[in-house]
Amino acid sequence: MALGPLPAPEPDWRTALTVREDLELARELTGRLRAPGAPRRTSVTDLLSPRPAFWRFTVGPPPITAERERTLEGGRRLHRILGLVFAPEGRLEVRVHDDRVQGRVDVLSDRPIEIKTSAYAPPSADPLTERPDHADQVAMYAALLGVRTARLVYLQTDEDEVRDTATFDLEFGSIESVRTAMGERVRALTTAGASGSPAGLPRCAWYGRGCEFRGAGVCDCTGEEDASAPVVKGADPHVTRRPDLAGQLQESVDARLAASRPPSIRRFRDLLYPRRAFFEQTVPLAVGAIPPYESETDTYSRLAEAVDCGPVGEATRLPTLADEPDEEVSGFLGAPVLIRTSRAAQRLDPRTVADRSPQYALQLGFRCVATGTDHARLVLGYEKATEAERVQVLEFRFDSAVVFSRIWRARTRRLEAARSASDSSVLEACPSWMFEQCPYRDRCACGGSPAASHR
Repeated sequence: MALGPLPAPEPDWRTALTVREDLELARELTGRLRAPGAPRRTSVTDLLSPRPAFWRFTVGPPPITAERERTLEGGRRLHRILGLVFAPEGRLEVRVHDDRVQGRVDVLSDRPIEIKTSAYAPPSADPLTERPDHADQVAMYAALLGVRTARLVYLQTDEDEVRDTATFDLEFGSIESVRTAMGERVRALTTAGASGSPAGLPRCAWYGRGCEFRGAGVCDCTGEEDASAPVVKGADPHVTRRPDLAGQLQESVDARLAASRPPSIRRFRDLLYPRRAFFEQTVPLAVGAIPPYESETDTYSRLAEAVDCGPVGEATRLPTLADEPDEEVSGFLGAPVLIRTSRAAQRLDPRTVADRSPQYALQLGFRCVATGTDHARLVLGYEKATEAERVQVLEFRFDSAVVFSRIWRARTRRLEAARSASDSSVLEACPSWMFEQCPYRDRCACGGSPAASHR
């Protein structure tokens, strides 16, 4: 199939950009860094399922099958759309923590709200007995926030269709017992990690229900391990079903789904590297061809935790203005943020970063377009630096988002045309540094050319 007329050349986005170094914020984040090699805070989801958490820390995530990845993608897309529905209710994916535990609340209004999507029907009467792990999760969020109320929202889904909804309000007589139970689980998981054995951890709730580690032949659970008491047990919980809220939610979600369409751009990276996106969307890889999992570095995990461990509401997810791409935008202090690490010996110069590392400006510029903001931050951790020089923060300010909107539209149309014609030659080659590890390098025709650009 012949390609039709393609968009005009892109405008020069550098004319719409100014970059400055934020030394004060870098000092603030440096002060939040935990000591090198020190254990990170334990996540609420790890406390809910300590045995899978142990194996994830020990061997890393198991390979994901193509079918499982499609299921996860569908779930992520629906969850992102639900964020648009719930955005007027409060802040999205708010990071909460104490000195031992951290969590991410789906929606935070006057109480933490947790959204559960599944092919299974919602609880018929009571999540305390039918979904005790869900009740435990919102109880932990309430404890971290110091509140005594929470909400569970259930949606039974079939691809892009919502078949049933249910909403439950939970009120706790006390949250001190929740804090105590959380501490006990943290200690048990820490002990297991130090000993290299999960023997002291409670029976996995996912045993016999499709545990990915059991499927990968990693875990050695027998199903005979002792179960732990629910965290919420001593909190004197009271549950109220809210059919009024469930009905309103059903109407809002149906309206949002009816107006949505499959995205042309699945991730912001597709706009940076459209030729790679072309092959990812048209030539699925076998599991064995997918690059192996690389665990995050200590510098990265410390930096991410430093961003997340500030006051409640400082680190959130930003609602987007449109249905694509299918990728969430992390926010910090009300603006998009990227957290990256570097092994470079020299720090980025704000005056030359747009030319030396244009991918940062483009990534952040597209995120600003998606969220309707005009500035964003790059938080960069240097692996080889001293602790005092570990963190650099650059603020990118975009004088006009129109330029990045035009680039977005032009690249989307070009990618759509290439897909329709099954011809990637009109798409810009990926930069040379991506070629060596690219699983499509035997067919993409990029060739690792030094002339390839990040534009």
